[in-house]
Amino acid sequence: MGGRSFTDEELRDIIDMLFKHFNKSWILEREFKPYLQAKGYTNEEIEDIWNEAFNRGLIIVSSTPVGRRYELTIVKPEEEEEELDEG
Repeated sequence: MGGRSFTDEELRDIIDMLFKHFNKSWILEREFKPYLQAKGYTNEEIEDIWNEAFNRGLIIVSSTPVGRRYELTIVKPEEEEEELDEG
C-alpha cells in the first residue's frame, strides 16, 4: 500500500494473464503470488495489484478453506457473459 499505482489497463492485463495461465475461475494466493513474483513483481506490488483490482471490480476477493486454515483467493466475476441475448 503506498507502492505504485496501476492503470486500469495494466490491472486488466495482469488479471487476464493470471486467469489465462491458471485456466480456472479462482486462484489461491499461494498460486498467484509466486507466479507474479516470477514475473518480477515485489510483494508490495502484488498486494497493490489485488487490492486495486478488487477496488475497481476486476476481481472478487474471497477465502478458501485449505486444511484447517483459510487462504486468500481471487475470483474472476461473471461479467456480462451473454446478457445481449435478450433481443
